[in-house]
Amino acid sequence: MKKKLNKKVIRIIILLGVVFLVFNVLNSRNNVEEVEVRDYMPNKPMVKIFEGGFEGAGTVEVIDKISGEFYQKKSFDTGTVGVSVYQVAKKSYKLVYRDGENKKVEGNYIDKKSNLDLILLRAPIKKGVSWINPDDSTYKIISVDEKIKLIGKEVKAIKLRYRKDGYEYYIYFAKNLGIVRIDSEMGESRLKEVKYDVESYLEKLNK
Repeated sequence: MKKKLNKKVIRIIILLGVVFLVFNVLNSRNNVEEVEVRDYMPNKPMVKIFEGGFEGAGTVEVIDKISGEFYQKKSFDTGTVGVSVYQVAKKSYKLVYRDGENKKVEGNYIDKKSNLDLILLRAPIKKGVSWINPDDSTYKIISVDEKIKLIGKEVKAIKLRYRKDGYEYYIYFAKNLGIVRIDSEMGESRLKEVKYDVESYLEKLNK
């Protein structure tokens, strides 16, 4: 009788242990913070200074306007200015407007009619997720926690592989900054400095 009782007690303990383990696993999954695409857009106006790139000339990107889920970027490179507008929602990070190689730019492009619809990053943010854009460019998430050196410290980034017309690039997104690095056969473009005095920086560039 005692042996039978001990066996029942042991079974009950094992059953309770299994239930407790399953509960903890399910609960931990529910408590995992969902990573949203909008976490990887610039979180405020800023000046992003890149080193490397084409012929090592470097690039300056100025995020001078953020409105809701849209933000505007002006890229200064070898005497010309390119303007891009991005739409960043919960599920997708899109390039929706581009006007390249201008000598002079306007203040606001966010309200202009979209001339592109290219997804740069999409949910779910998981390794292996891929997609094809209308321009036949292909993207694939290679890593969601890639460790890279950025402005003197190590950070985690999303690493994408981008292919188009026989060319291949690796693009890195960091939280609150957007794209911070691009690697290709032609070289590497890497963010080396971030400034937040946007208006004064634009005044200097326009002189």
